[in-house]
Amino acid sequence: MLNHFRLDKVYSTVSRGFDEIKSLTGCVWVTTTPIIITVEPEVIKHVTSSPEFLNKARDLYAHFNNGVINGLIVNPVNKWKPDRKAISPFLGHNNLMSFFPLFNDNAKNVKQKLIAMAGRGEQDVYGVIKAYGLQLSILTIMGTKIDEGSDKYKEVMNAFNILVHRMAQNSVYSSVGLGFLTLTPEYKKTLKYLRELVRDLIKENLSLKAESDEYEDGQQTLINLTLKAMEQGLFDANDVEIESFTMIAASYETSAIALYSTIVLLAMHPEIQERAFEEVRSVFPDGITSVEYDDMKKFPYLDMVIAEALRLAPPIPYIGRQAINETELRPGVTIPKEMQVIMPIYELHRRKELWGPEAARFNPDNFLPENIAKRHPCAYMAFSKGPRNCIGFRYAELTLRVLLITLLRSLKFSTTFKYADIVFIPKVTLTYKEEPLLSIEVRA
Repeated sequence: MLNHFRLDKVYSTVSRGFDEIKSLTGCVWVTTTPIIITVEPEVIKHVTSSPEFLNKARDLYAHFNNGVINGLIVNPVNKWKPDRKAISPFLGHNNLMSFFPLFNDNAKNVKQKLIAMAGRGEQDVYGVIKAYGLQLSILTIMGTKIDEGSDKYKEVMNAFNILVHRMAQNSVYSSVGLGFLTLTPEYKKTLKYLRELVRDLIKENLSLKAESDEYEDGQQTLINLTLKAMEQGLFDANDVEIESFTMIAASYETSAIALYSTIVLLAMHPEIQERAFEEVRSVFPDGITSVEYDDMKKFPYLDMVIAEALRLAPPIPYIGRQAINETELRPGVTIPKEMQVIMPIYELHRRKELWGPEAARFNPDNFLPENIAKRHPCAYMAFSKGPRNCIGFRYAELTLRVLLITLLRSLKFSTTFKYADIVFIPKVTLTYKEEPLLSIEVRA
């Protein structure tokens, strides 16, 4: 039944809608609900920065209300503010710096796995990226390692895949009032399994670190911070479970799709891949032992490549806010309390009015300093904007860069899949209708 919604046509339909109304902001009706949809940068700036729009859009995020993954993503503003404050040290600069050894170990593991796949024709690289991404998320967030290849690991990966698939279905069905159709026995069984998994990880964490709030070398895992918040009366046991699980799911999904999309686009544009490789080799002429934070500023071209990949394939394709009170959307336009405003980032990043006649082309030069200066700051928002942006964006950016630098230094990617044939589907994160397979070559 889901296929009847033609998810592969969603983005082209949205694009045609803006073309037809000849405006970057409009109102659409979803069954009996009016919703504002906008790719107008000045309106987006107002919505993402105004305290009147700190609540998330009810209908867009309905699929998160499954008792497992919601937390900071959908909490109303009165709960979101103290909860974010409680867990923000996990994503603070010093704590992220302490995770660099884990980021590097993860990158080396991915590289070795891909080296073993080299010379075998086109392979499923995304599966490898997701597997190790989930492992890293559980390790940094829960302080627990689940060995890749173990039965438990396979069960966890399968459960996450079912969760994401069912949430995607729910997001579509909920838009027409049929969300209950996705509550299948399989989905309920998966939700139960994942809640029990997180509870087990919490118990394991407590037994290992009962006398300490710190992880190795001063690292603070998210679970330490949420348990501390519970001791202080800020969280209850359910909050600890949900915030921990939400961060695992969000960090691994967004980081994995960002890395995969960047590699895919480089494989399809070999001249850009070679230029990025040469930049990495100039910094690490004798190979990479580890990538440190101070190395990050040495890759201006790679930064442009990543930004361009996230422009064309933003990990979160849609975001939405909801008016807390009756408020002004733009000068002269007032919207009622609880009116929802949807911002389709995917479409925003491809509007010719903002990005020129070749907006759909993969062109890292879009992020040359002089070109950035010409655009509205809200024409690009890979990780949202404002106080309710993606709290984990720095985690995602750092893990993405460490992985990409490590992989590009040792491996060359190619594919017979054509850029023009890519079809994206809006799910919880951006999804490929058909995931391009990649050939891998080990560089000398």
